[in-house]
Amino acid sequence: MKFKAGTITLAIFLAVASSIARAQSPATTIALGPNQIGLVKTTQGITTRITFPDAVRDIICGDLYDANTGKGGFVVQRIDNDVFLKPVVSKGLSNLFVKTGEKGDHTYSFDLEVVQVSQAYRIVNITNAPTASAALPQQADASAETAMLRNARQQADQILSQANQRASEVYAQALKRTEELDRQATARAQQEVEDRFVRAMIQGVRDIKTNESHAAARKITITLDSRVLTFDDKSYLRYTIKNNGDKEFYFNAISLETGSEKTAVAIPIKVIQGRIENRLKPSEAIMGIIVFDPKTVALDDKLTLYVRGEGNAEIARLSIQ
Repeated sequence: MKFKAGTITLAIFLAVASSIARAQSPATTIALGPNQIGLVKTTQGITTRITFPDAVRDIICGDLYDANTGKGGFVVQRIDNDVFLKPVVSKGLSNLFVKTGEKGDHTYSFDLEVVQVSQAYRIVNITNAPTASAALPQQADASAETAMLRNARQQADQILSQANQRASEVYAQALKRTEELDRQATARAQQEVEDRFVRAMIQGVRDIKTNESHAAARKITITLDSRVLTFDDKSYLRYTIKNNGDKEFYFNAISLETGSEKTAVAIPIKVIQGRIENRLKPSEAIMGIIVFDPKTVALDDKLTLYVRGEGNAEIARLSIQ
C-alpha cells in the first residue's frame, strides 16, 4: 500500500511539473552577441513580443508584409524597447535585423520560423551575451564584429534598395494611370461639347420673348434678356441683378415658378452665376444664367422669376411668359 501511494504521489508531482513547464515554455530569454543569430519561433494568429535592453531604432524584416500588394509573411511593429511580430502565413522562414540605441549602437540578428501554436514563443527577452575578449584576442573579436556589421549593413542596404525601387515603380505606374484618366476625361468632355454643339446646329435655336425684362424693388434692379434661348433640349435665360442702394444687399435664392401666386410651383433649374455668394455691395452687379428643361413648362403656363430673401420671402419678381 505504501509503495502504491508513493507511486501515485510521484505521478501527480510529474504531471504538475509538466504543466508548469508547458505554462512557462512560451517565454524565453536569448543572449545574443554581435555575430550571433537568435531563433524566434512564431505562429499564425499570435503576436510575439521581443524585448531589448535599449530603445529600438530601426527594424529590417526580410519578408515584411505589404498591405497594398498583400505580399509578405510578417507584420512588424515597434514601441519603445519592444518589437511585436505576427506572421500572416501558416508556415515559412525569414530573418530580422534590429538596431537599438540612440545612434543604432547595437545590431541584433534573428531567424524567424513559423511553427505550430504549441511550439511558438509569446515573449522573447534579449540580453547581451558576454564578449569573447577573454577567450580571443581583442583584435580578432573586433574584426568579427566589423565583418558582421558590414554584412548586416549590406543586407539592410539591399533590402532598402529593393523597397525603394518597388516604391518608385508603384508611384510611376500610379502617375501614368492618373495621366491616362485625365486624358480620357478631357477627351470625353471635348467630345460632349462637340456633340451638343452639333445637336444644337441640327435642331436650331428657338427663342421666346419675355413679358418683362426689367424690375426695380428695394433699391435693386433686375434685368432679363429679352429672349429665352432654347437648344439641345435646354432653355437658357440670362439675368443681371444690381444693387442701387447705399447698403450691402443679400438674396437667398433665385427660382422659376409656374402657376398663380397662390398656387405657384417651382420647377427644377440650374443657376450658373458669376460669383458664389449672393451678396452685393453698393453699386455692384452680378450676372448669371438660369438653365431649365422647357418641357416642364407648357405653352399656356404662367412662368415667373422670383428673387427671394431670408425665410423664402419675396424680394422681386418678373413675368417671363
